[in-house]
Amino acid sequence: MLVTKIAESYANALISLATSTQSLEFITQDVNQLLELFKENPDLKVCLANPFFKKELKKTILNTATETLFLSNHTKKLLMLLIDRSRIGVFEAIGHKYLELTYKYVKIEVVQLKSAFALTDEQEKQIIEQLKKRTGANEIRLITTIDENLLSGMIIQIGSKVIDLSLRDRLKKLATQLETTIF
Repeated sequence: MLVTKIAESYANALISLATSTQSLEFITQDVNQLLELFKENPDLKVCLANPFFKKELKKTILNTATETLFLSNHTKKLLMLLIDRSRIGVFEAIGHKYLELTYKYVKIEVVQLKSAFALTDEQEKQIIEQLKKRTGANEIRLITTIDENLLSGMIIQIGSKVIDLSLRDRLKKLATQLETTIF
């Protein structure tokens, strides 16, 4: 809970800085690259979170690890601030919260879609267009997975809202209706 609040505070400050300096695109790119770097290098995370390493050593290690990423000055300052305040271990939570806020700011919706079968490109385009109309988003990022247990149809999740259009759900509802009608 505390990590979430800390991450939210830093993410809000970072998006405020990014929008006021018209560097939203650059900082977002930096955050994505850093999240990928930490994902690919778990030892780097462990090293930076180690309380026995001096802050100057952590800064040197981080500068070396991010040398080829060409990060913006704002992003570099954030990383150094996180090291100074012993909060670099929270960066991933900050990064994810920042991306969530950025998507909201530029009206991008991330939609999880489970379907019983693989969708064609045309079907995906039609679903995206319908979701744009429904949500008012400028762009829809569709993350699709196949779940054969659905039998047919799909389940769409937009944030905390779930739209279940699967045959499995319809059969469950029908079974419930029949059960209450018969007994």
